[in-house]
Amino acid sequence: EFLEFVLSKYVETGIEELGQEKLPDLLKIKYSAINDATELLGGVNRIRATFFNFQQHLFATA
Repeated sequence: EFLEFVLSKYVETGIEELGQEKLPDLLKIKYSAINDATELLGGVNRIRATFFNFQQHLFATA
């Protein structure tokens, strides 16, 4: 669900939405608070790894 949200923001806004510095903002927009996001998504390390793996996969197929 979070990756679908990130992808929709990428389509809406462009590549800037995939910058590492955008991750906290995306989490806040989607889940209202980073603590809520980490609880739902399995912790900060897992969220970061998922986000970066998504970027790699997206750019590898582009």
